[in-house]
Amino acid sequence: MPKNKQQKTDFDIPEYQLESLARVLLPIMQEYLSSEQGQKDFAEWQQSQLNKQSNKKESR
Repeated sequence: MPKNKQQKTDFDIPEYQLESLARVLLPIMQEYLSSEQGQKDFAEWQQSQLNKQSNKKESR
């Protein structure tokens, strides 16, 4: 993302602060998601998302 372009968000956090937060959180999230527990949790989350989608389709 170009430094001079400010992206509009629904909250009042400056873009540079969001980028700083992302730089801190990304390595932590990558490490967790590559761990055995992280992969297990992600698979459970994916399954719950599929269940939600199928429940929405069935209720129509």
